[in-house]
Amino acid sequence: MKVSFPHMGNAYIPLSSLLSNLGAEVIVPPRPTRKTIDMGALHAPEFVCLPFKVNLGDNLRALQMGSDTLAMVSGMWACRFGYYGRVQHQILRDVGFEFDSILLGREGLGTVYNKFRDTVEGSLLRGWAHAVRSFKHKAEAMDALEMAARKVRPFERERGSASSVLADGLAGVHQAQTIKATDAALREALGVMDSIETEPPAREPLDIAVVGEIYAVLEPALNFDIERKLGEMGIIVHPVMSVYKWLFRPLKIDPSILVDERLARRIAKPYIAYVLGGEEHQTITGTIRAARHGYDGVIHLYPFTCMPENICRTILPRVESEFDIPVLNLCLDEHASPAGMATRLEAFVDLLRERRRR
Repeated sequence: MKVSFPHMGNAYIPLSSLLSNLGAEVIVPPRPTRKTIDMGALHAPEFVCLPFKVNLGDNLRALQMGSDTLAMVSGMWACRFGYYGRVQHQILRDVGFEFDSILLGREGLGTVYNKFRDTVEGSLLRGWAHAVRSFKHKAEAMDALEMAARKVRPFERERGSASSVLADGLAGVHQAQTIKATDAALREALGVMDSIETEPPAREPLDIAVVGEIYAVLEPALNFDIERKLGEMGIIVHPVMSVYKWLFRPLKIDPSILVDERLARRIAKPYIAYVLGGEEHQTITGTIRAARHGYDGVIHLYPFTCMPENICRTILPRVESEFDIPVLNLCLDEHASPAGMATRLEAFVDLLRERRRR
């Protein structure tokens, strides 16, 4: 079984571990590029959101690389993400590709469990247990490395050092074949990260929270690597979501994620009383928390035509006014450009620095 799945940040690292430990050959498509987006946009409905088009492009490239099975989360939510798997796989079959589908949803867990009956050596239950353990271990290592890089970037003497160490560390974690090797790769990368030369900034760094639709926040190909750009501009970045949270929220393995989600809904309730199926409560609550923690500003990232985040877009001016915190809304589609993004970020940062000076 040659399995592939779309990119979302560094989720490919734990997902590859999960599937390979179940006996599948994992085909990871190249990181999304302009070509990926163009391929997806060619076959996708015109007004579907940009993450759909990028995912579709990833799947196309995976099939061209020899994948015979595509995996995707599915469900029945107000957000269209719940239908991505079924719709994208139908589009790809209409194009002419033949492949099997693994659609991971609440109603199909038994089917997915049995899908690997012929690929796992020995006990299927024991194989799944080991695969899930390795999956969780690599997800935790990935999250630890990302957080470490986030802390170092604003203070590094040579710009790009933390990002380079992060890339090498993630590659080491990805290539590790055992849990012991994963731990060793993590320790080595964190040691190198700690050894990066830093210097006190010329002025106190700004603190900016990044909220919005989860794919727009976490996928560097979509947001033009905004987290790295801001960090290397000397800014401490606080993304509200993470790949780790996205992976483990539906599995209900980590209680802290569930507690945080319920608290977010409670805080956001005066502004949005309903569950829309996206990250709307984290967007509103993340903005409120940023103000309460004394951050300098908030960046709201969302794809064009994203229903939950467009609703948040109409609510955020009220939150911005009541809590006195500047919010920059950045709408992303396939026509967005790096130059346009860089110009808006620089203007927003200048505004925040002047506001702090005053």
